[in-house]
Amino acid sequence: MAAGHDTTPGHDQLHQYWTRGPGLAKWASSPHPWTTLYGHLIKYMSPAMAKRAASAWVYEVFGMHTGSDAYRVAHGGKMRGRRIGPG
Repeated sequence: MAAGHDTTPGHDQLHQYWTRGPGLAKWASSPHPWTTLYGHLIKYMSPAMAKRAASAWVYEVFGMHTGSDAYRVAHGGKMRGRRIGPG
C-alpha cells in the first residue's frame, strides 16, 4: 500500500458519483455548492472527512478554493477587497 493512499471504503465510488456522476447535478448548481455537497457527504462519512472531501471536490469541479474572492463572486457573494487576484 502506498503511503498517503486513501483506504476509506467506497471513497472512489463516492468521489466519482459526486464529481462526475449523477451526484454532481445535486450540488454544483446550488447557490451554496460547498454547503450542499457537505450536507450530502455527511450521510456517508464523518464530519471532518466530509469537510475535507467537500473542499477538495469543490476545488476539483470549479478550479477555485471556496475561500477565494473569485469563488465568492462566482457564487453570488461579495469580494473582500477592491479587485480579484494578486494584490
